[in-house]
Amino acid sequence: MGVPGGDSKITAVRLPLAIVQKIDALVGKGRRSRFIAAAVERELKRRARLAHISTSEGFIDDEVDTLALVNSMRAADERIDG
Repeated sequence: MGVPGGDSKITAVRLPLAIVQKIDALVGKGRRSRFIAAAVERELKRRARLAHISTSEGFIDDEVDTLALVNSMRAADERIDG
């Protein structure tokens, strides 16, 4: 995950003030960028999992082997993380 000051790029994003205040209250102003980067990374992984499930496993139903599904999601995460 990109860490502020590390291999990262400054990107301007508009967020509602209420959301910024909630983030700051939760993690502190000095940690806002790190929190947002982590949240975006989790969402990217979630969407990649959904894409993987819908293309290679189909929609989840009662016949799905859940262990195989979990293992395929882990493998997808590893490909994303590189």
